[in-house]
Amino acid sequence: MDSKKKVIATIIIGITLAAIIFSGCTDKTAGIEGTDIVTKQPEETAVNHETENTTITSGEKLSEPVQLPGTSITERTPVTPKYDSETKEQLVKEAKNEILQIFPNAYSSSLNNYHWDSSRSGSFTVSVITFEGVITDTDEPSNICEIDYDPEKGRIVYWEYDHEAPIRDTSGDEIISHEDVDIEEDIIPIFKRMVGEEEYEKNNGSYYIYTADSSNDPITTIAIIRESFKGIRSYMGKAQIYINRANGEGYVYGENFNDEEFFEKSVTLSSIPEISLDEAKSILEAKLDEVYSDNPQEVQYDPDEENTNCLLWLDASAYMNIEDGYLLSPIPLAWGISYSTKESRAESDHYAFAAIDANTGEILSMHNSKIDIHGKNYD
Repeated sequence: MDSKKKVIATIIIGITLAAIIFSGCTDKTAGIEGTDIVTKQPEETAVNHETENTTITSGEKLSEPVQLPGTSITERTPVTPKYDSETKEQLVKEAKNEILQIFPNAYSSSLNNYHWDSSRSGSFTVSVITFEGVITDTDEPSNICEIDYDPEKGRIVYWEYDHEAPIRDTSGDEIISHEDVDIEEDIIPIFKRMVGEEEYEKNNGSYYIYTADSSNDPITTIAIIRESFKGIRSYMGKAQIYINRANGEGYVYGENFNDEEFFEKSVTLSSIPEISLDEAKSILEAKLDEVYSDNPQEVQYDPDEENTNCLLWLDASAYMNIEDGYLLSPIPLAWGISYSTKESRAESDHYAFAAIDANTGEILSMHNSKIDIHGKNYD
């Protein structure tokens, strides 16, 4: 379980790693058409945002509250399965069948150690069936996995091989470099196998896929697959695949995609922001000037501006207007900005992350020794 927590912390709490791989903004896409980020600015300030069902301004609430697909992570409470005993039994059978589809060489007898647990869907915690000690390969019985099955999505949303599993072995020579990991050949086949061919083709134009060289695991490349809506990437909704470059094998898969119906109902603002990226940067700099009035911070931005300073649907619960299990306001549109200051450069060579509401200019996320902003004010 410790290994699972470590990976989930990497996969799910990618917010804290934004300075390294910049949460939500990609540096590489492959095999995806029509996935350019929308950064076009309106010729004049927009007031109303037209949607399919209603007209929403950036300060208005949703016409109808949207029920959350799970438990808000801020509540820190266990998720109790909502199914009766007969339904649970049927879902366990379906989960076992799915595992044998994904891992056809698995020992079926190793699927009997399971329990109901919780996992993440976007910003929320949902019920899953967790299988422990699954032997995934009859030819290599030491390859043992922990697997989570989401009954609502009807698929596996997480698997990780034990740390001692041969598939993780990095003692041999590196067969491929990080730069040579090919998204089309090495990543997409694994991803298609997990979500299914139909789901992949349906959302093919909405995936942003890029890779990062892991700083924690030797010769490991992490592929990040982000979902999007209206051409804008989700902050939380993503999957990650860990590739062992010593043998070319994937040894971790974790999915955190949003519940599709919830996301469609809650993302109702226009994808065209009311303030520009330059205006958002000015807001950030003004805040730093205010706080460090006697010590100018000489802000620098990641030079790869197109890919590291971009628009995001800020779909983490800290930025949502939630009350009694319902979302009351649209998920905010924000500029995610990767930057460094004199203070941060003295401590490390990593960029910090800030989020500025792209319609109101409110600073939603910004952290250093004198500033700690994390959340949106709906008062």
